Amino acid sequence: MIRGIFLSAIGLALFHACTMAQDVQARADALLERARQLEDIRSPNAPSFRLQASFSFMGDDLEPVHGTYTETWVSNAKWRQETVVGDQRSIAVGGSGKQWVLVPEGFPSKADKLPILMTFLPPASLEVHFQSISELSTTGLTAECAFTVSDAQKFRSVFCFEKKTGLLLQKLFPEKRPRNVVSFSCAYGSLRKFGEYFFPGEVACSEDQHKSIHASVLELSLQPSPDAAQFEPPAGAVEVPECSGKMVAPYLVRPGFGPLLLDPDRISWIPVWLIVDAKGKVQNVRVLRSLDPTSYKKAVSAAHDLSFAPGTCNGLPTPMPITLSVSTR
Repeated sequence: MIRGIFLSAIGLALFHACTMAQDVQARADALLERARQLEDIRSPNAPSFRLQASFSFMGDDLEPVHGTYTETWVSNAKWRQETVVGDQRSIAVGGSGKQWVLVPEGFPSKADKLPILMTFLPPASLEVHFQSISELSTTGLTAECAFTVSDAQKFRSVFCFEKKTGLLLQKLFPEKRPRNVVSFSCAYGSLRKFGEYFFPGEVACSEDQHKSIHASVLELSLQPSPDAAQFEPPAGAVEVPECSGKMVAPYLVRPGFGPLLLDPDRISWIPVWLIVDAKGKVQNVRVLRSLDPTSYKKAVSAAHDLSFAPGTCNGLPTPMPITLSVSTR
C-alpha cells in the first residue's frame, strides 16, 4: 500500500515552503544521507542483488501497456538493466567507467523511464542545492519535505521523508514538455526488508495528479554469483562514458525552427532518445513511438536540427544520453 501522498494536490510552483533551520542545505543533505543509509541497495557495501518488477501505464492510444523491469547489480562498475514491453527490449549495461545502451526504435517513452523510477534516490555524487524545508502532516504521519533551489523557470524539485524513520515517502520534480511543464510525482510504499536496507515494493507515479506509471516489485533477492555473460554489451548497443563525479546534463541552446512557427494544431510532438556528444552534436537518434516512414524521417531530421550545450562530468564535456520531444509538421 502506498503511504501518505503529500504533494498530489499541491502545485509545484505554488507551494510555499517555510524554512525550519538556519542551515537548510546541511539539514537537507542529512535527510538525503539518512535515506541512503536506510534504502540505497546500490551503495558500495550493499550485497549483489536481482530485482524484477512489473509495470503498467496507458499507451498513446489509451490502451493499457504492461511490461517488466529486471536489474542485476554487483557494483557501480558491474550492473545490467533490462526493460521489456512486448517483444521490445531496452538494455543498459555498466562497467569499468563505461555503459552500453540499447534502445530499440518505437520503444514506449514511458517505459524508457523505468530505470530512473526504480533508482529513486539521487546518487551521492550528484550535487543537489536546497532552498527550504517544510513539515507536512496527515493522519498519523509527519514528513519533512526538502525543496531544491528554483531553476531558471522558477520550478523546484521536492523530496519528502517520513520524520519518524527517515525513509523517503515521495519525490516530485518538474518535467519539461514542449508546450508546458508538468509536475511528475512518485510515491513509495509496501516497504520490504532486504538485508540491512528497506526497499519499496510499490511505486506509483503521476503527472499533474493523473496516474502515469505503476510498478510492483516481484522479486528482490541476493545474487552472489550472477552469470558473467549477462554483463556483455548487447549487439548494437551505443557506448557512452559513465560519470561518477559531478554531472551536468546537456541542455538546448537552439530548439530548432520551422514547425514551431506554424499553427500549434498542425504540430506533432514526437518523443526521441539520443546521444549528445562532447561537442553538443546529436547522435544515435531513436524514435520512441511507432510511426509511418515519412513521419519517422521528419522526427529524426527534427532531432538533428537541435543544438545543445554538451553535458559535463567534473567540468569536462562528455557524451550523454537524453530523452525529449521534437516537433514535426
